[in-house]
Amino acid sequence: MKDIEKTLNELKPIKRKRFLMTLSKIKPQKQLKIDRTEYQEVADCIRSDQVPASHIVEYFGDKMFYKWYKKKYLNDWWNIIRLGKERC
Repeated sequence: MKDIEKTLNELKPIKRKRFLMTLSKIKPQKQLKIDRTEYQEVADCIRSDQVPASHIVEYFGDKMFYKWYKKKYLNDWWNIIRLGKERC
């Protein structure tokens, strides 16, 4: 897990977002349920690299939280990548 955390810290923003999407596909060892009132706080911690990769997997195990996070932070990035490929 330390290798994953080190990699996450070293990645550039676009690669980091792609890495986060990959982490969302990994099954968590523990099932966490995040209260809706804490979504923004958890997201801020993830985006500021305060959360290790193993915990991100657990947070993204909460499908409602991941859906919210993806809509708020990852969809714009995904549209930019998709539109960029269409232009090539």
